[in-house]
Amino acid sequence: MRRILTSLVLFLFTSSVLFAQSTTGRIEGRIQSQKGESLPGISVGLEGTTLGSTTDEEGKFLIKSIPAGNYTMVISGIGYESVKQTISIAAQQVLPVFMRLNTSDFTLAQVEITGSKAGNYLEREGTTATKMEAHLSTVPQSVQVLSRRAMDQLQVVRVEDAMRNVSGVSVETGFGGRTDIFQIRGFRTDQTSIFKNGFRNPARTYRESANVQQIEVMKGPASVLYGVSDPGGLINITTKKPTAYTFQSIQLTGNNFGLVRPSVDLGGTIGEEKNFKYRLNGLYERSESYRDFVKTKRYFVAPSVTYDFSPNTSLSVEAELLNHNQPSDRGIFAVNGKIADVPRSRSLGEPDNYSFYQNRLVQYNLTHRLNDAWSLRHAMNFNYGTETRKLVEQTTLVKNSDRLINRRYQDQYTFDRYFATQNEVYGKFNTGTDIAHRTVAGVEYSSFTLDLNVKRAAYDILDIYNPEYSTKPKPVNGTATSQDYRDRTQNVGFYLQDFITIRQRLNVLLGGRFDIFDYRSEDYFGQDTTTQRNYAFNPRIGLLYEVYGPLSAYANYSTGFQTEVGRTLEGDTFEPLKTQQLEGGIKLGLFQDRLNLTTSYFRIKKSNISAVDPRDVNFRVQVGEILSEGAEVDVTGEILPGLNLIATYSFIDALIKSDGVTTSGTRFQNVSPHNFTFWTTYELQDGLLKGLGIGGGFTSVQSRPGDINDTFRLPGYTKVEATIFYRAKRFNVSVNGKNLTDEYYYDGAQSATGIMPGAPLTVIGTVGFNF
Repeated sequence: MRRILTSLVLFLFTSSVLFAQSTTGRIEGRIQSQKGESLPGISVGLEGTTLGSTTDEEGKFLIKSIPAGNYTMVISGIGYESVKQTISIAAQQVLPVFMRLNTSDFTLAQVEITGSKAGNYLEREGTTATKMEAHLSTVPQSVQVLSRRAMDQLQVVRVEDAMRNVSGVSVETGFGGRTDIFQIRGFRTDQTSIFKNGFRNPARTYRESANVQQIEVMKGPASVLYGVSDPGGLINITTKKPTAYTFQSIQLTGNNFGLVRPSVDLGGTIGEEKNFKYRLNGLYERSESYRDFVKTKRYFVAPSVTYDFSPNTSLSVEAELLNHNQPSDRGIFAVNGKIADVPRSRSLGEPDNYSFYQNRLVQYNLTHRLNDAWSLRHAMNFNYGTETRKLVEQTTLVKNSDRLINRRYQDQYTFDRYFATQNEVYGKFNTGTDIAHRTVAGVEYSSFTLDLNVKRAAYDILDIYNPEYSTKPKPVNGTATSQDYRDRTQNVGFYLQDFITIRQRLNVLLGGRFDIFDYRSEDYFGQDTTTQRNYAFNPRIGLLYEVYGPLSAYANYSTGFQTEVGRTLEGDTFEPLKTQQLEGGIKLGLFQDRLNLTTSYFRIKKSNISAVDPRDVNFRVQVGEILSEGAEVDVTGEILPGLNLIATYSFIDALIKSDGVTTSGTRFQNVSPHNFTFWTTYELQDGLLKGLGIGGGFTSVQSRPGDINDTFRLPGYTKVEATIFYRAKRFNVSVNGKNLTDEYYYDGAQSATGIMPGAPLTVIGTVGFNF
């Protein structure tokens, strides 16, 4: 660990010295209309020079290599009033510019984008950590963003394909390998801490990637703004939004395991005033798998609209409809501390296993700008999902056997509903001449209801080395109810945060949230009802100081909570699980801020874990504690025009101190101490082959425990990938090879009876057309 930290410090020092030799600065920013819509094609230049740029489809621009001095910046575009502004640029300075343009007296002509613009590879701004748009280099916390352009080059079909490229994040199997489960900084992150557009997004299937614009990963507990939070961090998916320009795009993706995935993405405006904007994403997916009996059929439609009532008031509404048909797959077994030596295609279920999931989502977002300083936001989210499962699955090893397993038949129905509303006020003001404030205050209400009914019956015995399937009828009429309950949780949270900038060099982030949590469980099978109320207050403080030019140092302290249901021997309800994080690090912009590097050290402690009460084994006491600490490095950006890079490293020392079950000092399940990822692409910028690109990379994971007691190990592996692609104005094509060396590895394990082998050599290709 000491050698790693020493090497890291030397690297940062050398990089900062090299960068300090630059005598130029740069300007980057975003141009919008008074309605808040992004304006593409706006010219931004420095008067009297040849330096300038044009905004992209997101209204963003960049002017680099600007000699230190004073300039007049000119912003102009057809249909908008020109703006001139005096600016001053210092050496190594990055000057942010955000401006809204007024329309001119004549009508703006329709802006039509027909090329295959993919946006920035490096996303410099995010909203997850602060609930407001902020440059990530100014936020005193580790936040990583995966852009749409990077996801396209990686040929992301599932969200997990993207998440492998964030430090400290690993993929785990969950719900029988049919939904998104991750580990961040050693802690399991499931439905509780995966969000969509700032709202919690419970789902029992894979979240669709077709309408994803970017993914933000906020490291550490997020309770200060979001309430209940897993200790490791929060994942927020931002969806594609309606556009002020017209475009249509279709594409077809396929792979060597029978994947057929046509999709459409289109957007534009309706009406002469262009107050009404729309976006539509849709796809159909059909696929076989490298796993026996696992077939997928999937339908997805996601419309969204935005209506501007006035330059100050806007309403956005979006919806998702998803149908997903894919049987559960719990993988293979470990026997006597070793993973069974069977083909990675081996399934322990039945060919006619059936699972069907549907999800419906509606969100709206209403914003109103009171004046240049204050604005209001009211938003709502409603999500419901149903799942039906009729299947045969493995349970346990037959006693005194090393190859025979017991299987059961299960008939399960799940119905969940999630409603949430957020009401917030935002303010920008100064106290004195050197202190600027950006403040958000809000109240959130949420309600989650889960109905679950499970019927089970013993089925048969299967030889994992020589399976014989479908040997007997399913005991459909012989099942007995094993679970039948309704859980309902309601939460009210009040939060306040102030993001303070002092003399443009010191950023202070102060915040706190108070939550009231109510839980009610009705067990129809056991004829029992449980109720519980908890309160929690969680603060956060963060400091970031601009040491020199692009080099900043930061530190933060934050707390979080998770609900823990139960009662002590004395009859008292359990306190929430508590989390504390200490984090510090360095943020550095290299190559004139085209490449961003973030390094961090973290220490996360989770306490109040329940253990068996030695006075009465029928009760539990909250005495357990677990600890995860380590270091991370994330490097993302464009080294040279067309040369892009994502590289990450994480060291995670995650240990169980005491939880009443596991031996003290045991490492966390599925957590590798050392992880590396590397991905780079180069695209030709001119000439006859302009748009042609190649790239490649690898993922390297160390050996890690396969269960909570570390009774068997998932071996380490290195997986190699490569890509070749071509992008033209109206056409794009790409081919990716994944696991090129056909490495036999394991994605993760739920237990010794549920270990998921990773995919073998896979070739995936996409062809797309833009109109």
